[in-house]
Amino acid sequence: MKAAYLALPALALMFAGCTYKYDTDYPMGLPADTESCPEDPPEMCTQDYRPAFGYDEDGGIIGEYGNACMACAQDGVMYSSPKKDALASPAAAPEDTTE
Repeated sequence: MKAAYLALPALALMFAGCTYKYDTDYPMGLPADTESCPEDPPEMCTQDYRPAFGYDEDGGIIGEYGNACMACAQDGVMYSSPKKDALASPAAAPEDTTE
């Protein structure tokens, strides 16, 4: 019984972390790598984590999802595109002070 009390909050936190509601529109139009969602939304999706944004028919961001399939499974999502994180710049090599 204790496991059920622990599992419920853990599941709630997991699902809360997979989606986030955005209020803003994408200011420059849809990104170049945006794909249209199928007319029939998927019934099941894999649980792989490849973050994606979901967009409505006007190009407004509806939310961020675990992957494109999960985005397209949501009501109102017409397009999805992968979320791109800024690449970290490589660390500078230490200067050689020995001569």
